[in-house]
Amino acid sequence: MADKGGVTARLRARRSEELQGRIDRVGSRRPTVNRLLLGLVLGALLGAMMVDWTPRAGTAGLDEGDIAPTDIRAHRAFEVEDLKLTLERRKAARDAVSPVFEHDVLLGADVQRRIDRAFVEIRTFLEEQAAAAREPEEGEEGAGDTGDVAADPDDDEVVADGPVIDPAVMMRRLDEFESTLGLELDDTDGANLRSVGFSDAVQRDIKELVRVAMSGLVVFDTDDLPRTGGIVISRLEGSSRTEYSLEDLTDVLDLATARDEISRTAAEDFGDRPPHVLTTVIRFARELTQPNLRFNASTTEVERDLASAAVQPVTTHYKRGQVIHRAGEPITPGALRVIEAMNEGASSYHPLVHLLAITLLLTILLSSVERFALRYVDAFSRRFTDLLAMAVLLLLIGAMSALLHGLGTALHSAVPRIPIDAYGLFVPVAAGAIMVRTLMNAVTATVWSIVASVVAAAMCHGDLYLGLYFLVSSLAAAGGLGVAQERYRLIRAGAVAGLTNVLAVVAIDLNTGLGLQGAAWIAGNWVTDGLFHILFALAGGLFAGVLAVGLVPVFEALGFLTQSKLLELSNLNHPLLREMIVKAPGTYHHSMMVGSLAEAAAKAVGADGLLVRVGAYFHDIGKTLKPHYFIENQRDMDNPHDRLAASMSALVITNHVKEGIELGRRHGLPEPIIAMIPQHHGTSLVQFFYNKALQTADPEKGEVDDKDYRYPGPKPQTKEAAIMMLADGVEAATRSLKSHTAGTISARVQAMVNRVVADSQLDECPLTLSDLRVVSETFVSVLLGIHHHRIEYPKPPTAPPARGRGVPAKSITLELPDLTPPPGSLGPGGSPDKTPPPPEQLAITDEEHAPAKGPPADG
Repeated sequence: MADKGGVTARLRARRSEELQGRIDRVGSRRPTVNRLLLGLVLGALLGAMMVDWTPRAGTAGLDEGDIAPTDIRAHRAFEVEDLKLTLERRKAARDAVSPVFEHDVLLGADVQRRIDRAFVEIRTFLEEQAAAAREPEEGEEGAGDTGDVAADPDDDEVVADGPVIDPAVMMRRLDEFESTLGLELDDTDGANLRSVGFSDAVQRDIKELVRVAMSGLVVFDTDDLPRTGGIVISRLEGSSRTEYSLEDLTDVLDLATARDEISRTAAEDFGDRPPHVLTTVIRFARELTQPNLRFNASTTEVERDLASAAVQPVTTHYKRGQVIHRAGEPITPGALRVIEAMNEGASSYHPLVHLLAITLLLTILLSSVERFALRYVDAFSRRFTDLLAMAVLLLLIGAMSALLHGLGTALHSAVPRIPIDAYGLFVPVAAGAIMVRTLMNAVTATVWSIVASVVAAAMCHGDLYLGLYFLVSSLAAAGGLGVAQERYRLIRAGAVAGLTNVLAVVAIDLNTGLGLQGAAWIAGNWVTDGLFHILFALAGGLFAGVLAVGLVPVFEALGFLTQSKLLELSNLNHPLLREMIVKAPGTYHHSMMVGSLAEAAAKAVGADGLLVRVGAYFHDIGKTLKPHYFIENQRDMDNPHDRLAASMSALVITNHVKEGIELGRRHGLPEPIIAMIPQHHGTSLVQFFYNKALQTADPEKGEVDDKDYRYPGPKPQTKEAAIMMLADGVEAATRSLKSHTAGTISARVQAMVNRVVADSQLDECPLTLSDLRVVSETFVSVLLGIHHHRIEYPKPPTAPPARGRGVPAKSITLELPDLTPPPGSLGPGGSPDKTPPPPEQLAITDEEHAPAKGPPADG
């Protein structure tokens, strides 16, 4: 059974190694293409959560009067015109336009000019007739006699004190008079005017009455005036036009009132005129008075149409998930119009096309951020495995955002008191930031948080404020994690995120409420909504911490390394370390020393000290399979390399790297720790056996190839691996020093570091020359502390002769009790051998063990 379990473990380790190798190969062969494909797949998966796959779900086939089987909710955010309210506002806009009246200022002056022309023309005619009557023709007796003339009353000729005028001619002149004035004369008015000879006095009286009547605003009928409000007067004066508003309409007279004013004024001011003449004057003035203020219907209608058209349609905004119509109620015309507006274009909507558009947008976003971070953000994680982990976390947060948004939409009808936007505050975006900070570093967590905040806000159909809320929450959680060497710090980070969420949501509510919508916010249930926002924000932060605690073991099982996992691995009771201390105690001591050196140097240059210390503990676990082939484990024994060829010895030495990788995978060590096993030697040369091969080489067999005496690599890829390589070499090089003074240690460290640099072992890691200087100084400082000087204890003085009972002190010996005989001390028949062991087996000495014969097998 034990063999079967071992085979199973080896098979599992081999499969894990093959899987990890495939992932590494996928990420290293075509990194740009693979990252682009990763962004494309991630964008497609996130886009699939944003696309509305059923745009007409629950509304297809509904008609007015049908009973809604379920609550009808908005599938998307849209606006629909409120026809009734729009018509009301447009009617109000039309009614608000004052009617336009044209005031002809020159109309009164025109009437007076016609009066003057008519009277002047007829008086001129009468004067010409009188002059002709005074000048008789030659040879005619009595011609021009203007004496009294007897006339037949029945004769149509004019009989008066003036000249006799042909009736036909006079009738024609009166017609012209009427035409000029624009009114008809009856016989009485004509007789009255002829009786006074169309005198200029009558002319002046008529003009005065017309002037007084038309000096104000005269409208034909007051029914044309609005009952409320004012009017717009367009003042016409020749070709010029000016407009002004008139609110007080009490001074506007209708035509009948203006004519009545003429009669009253004539009666008061012209009472000395002959009655029959005054009657004609009044009638003429009344007839000649005309309205000078006329309603312009066409202009008014145009103005009202423009005002109505200027009113924008009144729309009602529906958010996604908002209830349009309740279940069990008949569909009203208004609800049907909203449903039709929501479904407008649904027949031509293609979810796959929409998915392609969203995928393209998200791919551009993800690829741009990733490319920028890889090129310009030094601390951003570049491993393809880390990018894959970030993609999984982003997908998880996106799915939770969509799920919580949908759940909040569904619960809002059942619990309408909870504002629907509160559910979005519960989305644990901070959990992803905690995980990225735990698995990678703070800089990578910051970049991830920016992208995740945008995606989560889009999933929740939120605005800029929600995206800022997610970003603040994520950064607070990543910062609150601290060193994160214990799992409880994940909960603490969630608590920090929760408190920060509360402050952020209060600030957002205040900013929203005290802005343009402040009045509506204060008038609403802002206190209750704010309390729900605070509750959900606090719960979201705490939930993020709990979720991170649950996710850490999952990612650790997938091979990711966390600080808490490193703390577990740093426990010296690990089975591999216990096996090492038994089988290879020298290697165990060497590993502990390398761990101390490397941890101090890593902290000095800002690298992960815990990671490099744990890596140092396990970097030589492959030596436990053949411990006696390495000099640190050889004590008073022959060196097995003395019996091997140089090439075979080099193969045994370099093989401990491969065996260490297999042991690490078999015992479930994380990949970052396993990766440090081959990198701590890089492709360095096993110098001792290479020199031995050169010395013993047969010239006839060709030259010795140094590639056969190098470790398989790869070279150190990280600061931690490079520091461990240097610490491993420095510890081995300074161990054999006879004098551990500052000078000798410093010289040996400098030589060791220079040799590694000259061998190009640090070309692929981000360790700088400044870092090398700090690392070297730290090595010297730590080694001086380890190999500090000790005082030489003086020999005890010779004891005086003992007095009384007892024996001299120098005669005291240490003996083992005979109850536990040493191995091999059983006598014949299995009985204990009572013979005490020789004294030399019990001697205690402080002498150093002599170095084993042979070369330093670990190079």
